Amino acid sequence: MRIAVRRSVLALVLVGFTGCGLVYTDVRVPRAYRSATPSDVRPQPADQAVSAEACYQSLLYLVAWGDASYASAASRALGGDAGATLYDVKADVKATSLLFGLYSRVCTVLTGKVARP
Repeated sequence: MRIAVRRSVLALVLVGFTGCGLVYTDVRVPRAYRSATPSDVRPQPADQAVSAEACYQSLLYLVAWGDASYASAASRALGGDAGATLYDVKADVKATSLLFGLYSRVCTVLTGKVARP
């Protein structure tokens, strides 16, 4: 009986250190993204603030699809404008997981401003 209690307590402690829930997880994590700063571009008061996310999903630990890269999120934020520069960027990661990770979705979220030459 004592051994079972000890093992149960140890299991709960280990699960607690994993940082994610067993049934549901909804986590946001800041990330670093090297981008232009306002001093690198000539900011204008009319510069548009943009936000974009790029995600990937996985299902049943068997298949995963999507592109959660910084490049994909930055491309979406710029909206295909090749001459524009994204500056003053803030990058975050948003993760959602259900039922022991059987389904999970991880997104890179970029917010920043767009400068045009």
